[in-house]
Amino acid sequence: MKRRVLALFLFVILLLTGCGKRPADAPSPGEEPAQETPAVPPAEPDKSEETIGLEDLLADIYGAAPGTAGSSLKAAYAAGEFLDWSHQPDLASGDAVRQWVEENVQAENALKLALSWNEVLTQADALMREEKTAMGCLSDAGYTMRLANYDTDLVQQAALALSPLFTQLLSRTERTPYRNEAPGDYSMVKEAAFEGVWVDNAVGTLLIFSGDTCRVVYPALEWFGESAYAFRIRDRSDMGYCPALEIDFRQSGNFDAPLTYYVSGIDEIHFWSSTTAEQFYRLA
Repeated sequence: MKRRVLALFLFVILLLTGCGKRPADAPSPGEEPAQETPAVPPAEPDKSEETIGLEDLLADIYGAAPGTAGSSLKAAYAAGEFLDWSHQPDLASGDAVRQWVEENVQAENALKLALSWNEVLTQADALMREEKTAMGCLSDAGYTMRLANYDTDLVQQAALALSPLFTQLLSRTERTPYRNEAPGDYSMVKEAAFEGVWVDNAVGTLLIFSGDTCRVVYPALEWFGESAYAFRIRDRSDMGYCPALEIDFRQSGNFDAPLTYYVSGIDEIHFWSSTTAEQFYRLA
């Protein structure tokens, strides 16, 4: 009898010390085992908070030269970068851009850089207008724009900050003094004949024609090619005058008081104005 009492006494002590307790994380009878919470992967960094470096942007612009492999996609990618860069709080100075050009672009590639910048600006304009072709090209290039809308004034300011990409071409081409020439065949003066890049180094002017628009780089008048203007050739033969090249720099839509060059003749090499003693030589 004493042994039974002693055994019962020891059993009670074991229960009180916890040896017989159910583990805290063990399920109760009839309860489903608790499922482990899966680990949450780290969040992707917010690219909208990243800044686009000037050197990276300039390198991408330079690499988008028309006619090279994948140039359209490269230009679209650089255009998207440029628009996002234009809305960063601190833009680069013209001096920084000029220094990059001097260190990274050889003189013989000055035209290539200007052509690349023109193409990137053209793509950026199309993206601002949300043209389907441009948006599709940007998607194919793998670039996602960070903003839903872009401020035109900020984009213009950014283009002005990068103006050395155009003006460097003026300082890297040979100066050719004006020489008087007789009038040429006026019938050759057509819009399509101007496609390309033309320079008048005696005055310091670049005209960049692409399709139905023209960019004017004329530092003396503070024009740096940031905008593409409509242009036309106006026939003045009924008055016995040479054709007029008119550039709608006011963007009036009706060529109200345009920038005008009176074209005495044009060929594959140059066009000239006997009226104003000017000559533009074709670079591309």
